[in-house]
Amino acid sequence: MSENGNGNGNGKPPRYPETQAPWEASSQRSASAPASRPLNGVSNPQGYSPTRGRTATLEEPPRQATAPENPGLTSRQPARPPPASPRTNEVLQRAPSTPAARLTATPAPVNTRPPDSNRRESPLLDPPSSRPAGPRANEPSPDPRQQPARARIIEALQRDASTTPPPAEARSNPTPPRPHDPPQRAPQPPATRPESRPPPTSARSNEVARQEPPSAEAPTPTAESRDNPVVRPTPPEALEELESLQLTVKPSSPEEEELMKAVAFTHFDTSSSEDNLITLLITREDLPQLASQTLVRIKSREDQRSYLGVVVRGPFAEPNAVPAGSTMAIGVVTQGKRMTYTFDYHGRAEVELLGEETGGGVLEPPRFRPRPQSPVFKLDDEESARVLGVGGELSMGMVVGYNKMEARIHPRDKAVLPRHTGIIGTTGGGKSTTVATLIHRAQTQGIATIIFDVEGEYTHVDRPTEHPAMLEALRRRGQRAEGVKDLHIHHLTGRSSLNPRHRNLRPFSLAFSSLSPYALAEILEMSDAQQERFLKAYDVTKMLLEDFNIFPTTPEEHRAALDVDELSTGYPRMTIQHVLDVVSAYLYSLSDEGRTETRSRSRSSRRDAEEAAPSEEPVPRGPTLYSEFRANPGRVMARVMAQTSRNEISWRALASKLHRLRRLNIFDVGNTPKVDYEAMLTPGRVSVIDLSDTDSPQLNNLVIADILRGLQETQEARYTRASARGQDVTPVLIVIEEAHEFLSASRISQMPVLFEQVARIAKRGRKRWLGLVFVTQLPQHLPQEVLGLLNNFIVHKITDSSVIARMQRAVGGIDESLWNRVSRLAPGQALVSFTQFTRPLMVAVDPAPVKRMLVE
Repeated sequence: MSENGNGNGNGKPPRYPETQAPWEASSQRSASAPASRPLNGVSNPQGYSPTRGRTATLEEPPRQATAPENPGLTSRQPARPPPASPRTNEVLQRAPSTPAARLTATPAPVNTRPPDSNRRESPLLDPPSSRPAGPRANEPSPDPRQQPARARIIEALQRDASTTPPPAEARSNPTPPRPHDPPQRAPQPPATRPESRPPPTSARSNEVARQEPPSAEAPTPTAESRDNPVVRPTPPEALEELESLQLTVKPSSPEEEELMKAVAFTHFDTSSSEDNLITLLITREDLPQLASQTLVRIKSREDQRSYLGVVVRGPFAEPNAVPAGSTMAIGVVTQGKRMTYTFDYHGRAEVELLGEETGGGVLEPPRFRPRPQSPVFKLDDEESARVLGVGGELSMGMVVGYNKMEARIHPRDKAVLPRHTGIIGTTGGGKSTTVATLIHRAQTQGIATIIFDVEGEYTHVDRPTEHPAMLEALRRRGQRAEGVKDLHIHHLTGRSSLNPRHRNLRPFSLAFSSLSPYALAEILEMSDAQQERFLKAYDVTKMLLEDFNIFPTTPEEHRAALDVDELSTGYPRMTIQHVLDVVSAYLYSLSDEGRTETRSRSRSSRRDAEEAAPSEEPVPRGPTLYSEFRANPGRVMARVMAQTSRNEISWRALASKLHRLRRLNIFDVGNTPKVDYEAMLTPGRVSVIDLSDTDSPQLNNLVIADILRGLQETQEARYTRASARGQDVTPVLIVIEEAHEFLSASRISQMPVLFEQVARIAKRGRKRWLGLVFVTQLPQHLPQEVLGLLNNFIVHKITDSSVIARMQRAVGGIDESLWNRVSRLAPGQALVSFTQFTRPLMVAVDPAPVKRMLVE
């Protein structure tokens, strides 16, 4: 021991005077040391165990390497108490700071320090008498409701402290020193140094820690020891009062109760923020509440505005403590087999604003952005269906992102199906299933449905499906397999059908007089020279029909002949054989024999043609005629000579095309009936035009063009009659398979008349309840003009990025996030956009309950 008796041998006063607790000095030394943080970003104090809950103890601190400066103290220092937290349910009571106080059995007051003007006392720990009089500027006024609870807590703590055994120094029989113990130092007077502030309690500490200096003879108690005088459990009475106090301060206002239902909060904007897109942050617990395409309501806190939005990106899970691409995050995830620990994380999502809510449930375009930290609430299925406008009688399937919401449309609304629909997607994406489902649902709603089936796929839709995958999908949806009722199959005369034994199988032939000469020239792909000669022969044929008293024969027919619009229809009672006879007469006039006869008869032929009188002079050989014109070849030659023409090659090419068309044997064939359009438009009837045996896109286009014209004229007449009677007309839905073959983008400039016919049907059909559905697996071959006629789209999987980009430019109102998912759609999923919907939806299309040939 040194001369001055301080026990440290260096002449310095002891570092731990008896007036200061050792843990206080330890806390002062470590105040500047950085606190260690675990990987999950939550700072736990030394000695705190989150797994032990309320009975956690302070762990034993590490042994110091140097000799203790105070021989009366052991080298093992007590651990630093945990810091305070707003959620603590324990109270840390400081030990007496003077020897006199430690020798008494009466517990010291909770707070014996003099009032400090720079210190804010805790209203929970300090009794009213220990706080300075007068209100502080930074301290709220005490709540009278909390005074009894505070007093009871302090009383329970003091009562518990009174039962604490005295310190080791006050015992009558202290343990004698051992031989190897360090020398004892003499008692020193207390140092007059300012008393340090007690350390704050831990955020999760459940004990009242009371610090006493250990004796030199007794071993330092560890944190795990049951006889540890440092850490003591909180009295039950104090815990009960704390819990009751916590219940009294819980939010109970309607606004705060509603706030507890929020699933996310709006984030701050950054330099990369986009207009009309809001970033949401979601807690880990609320992350399952949101999904892609979920509708949400944002209530802006500061300006009290309410917005509706939809999740367009995410939600994505992001770690809280470290970046997702950091080495630690990657290491934790990749070691999932050997460790179950992971970083705590939150969710991030992007919401597109649909509009600002005003009175009456009206959505207006948003003029402002929601403020940061605004609560976000999820809309239930019923309100989401109302906002999205998916109500109706005709169901297309289930909306992705919702458990029970169906994508339904109104089949009797002119703003939906008569606005025309496009069903596009690659092979295997589910187009045929969508068409079959649409046919079945439309038939149940009393809609007359006509399908131009180029593959014969829908010739058995009156039978229930037998495909195992379809049956299983129907079972999961709670539906059953069933065929459509009242199916009628139509096929061209001379062609077969894939369902030849159907009870309602009806052959038909086309009427040449119903085809526009201009549309016929485009379908047959005539050159300009061939089209010029064809139209000349067509005009001569019209004059010969009148010469031979075929048409017109009455004044009414004369007036009807003047009203014929050859851009949409043909000339009444004209057949393809009539035109072929005229073309043969022109070819004869250009032959050597015909030239000789032409020179000898040119003058009389012109005179006879002008007088329209039959020629009595015999023709030596003349052309070979097969129609009614063969009764007077001279009259035919007279008309031909009056309309002279040259270039025999073009006439022969034209004759070749017309002969090939006649050999198809589809025009004006004997007793074969024409298409009965009135029967096709029967409510609830499904009519399949089986074109699987034609093997000719040109022939298919002829059939489609002719039947489309007939359906349009018949529906217009029915609409006029129904309007006059004040009745509703039967809705009509026309499905055109392989639409890119009917209207090709590469030939749209060469088919202006045919496109004008379709455009006329599309425009007039909207008012007369005639809806078109174009189905194609090659949307890039559809002309831009055709896409402009469509207002509804059902887009299945498309793998070509260039096609997606073209469709994105052609189809408006679909955000980029939905287009990015088109290439990854599963079979049966589709991006559905109808005029009825508020915004496009991802839909899992219902399985088809009917039988399809190419699948089964």
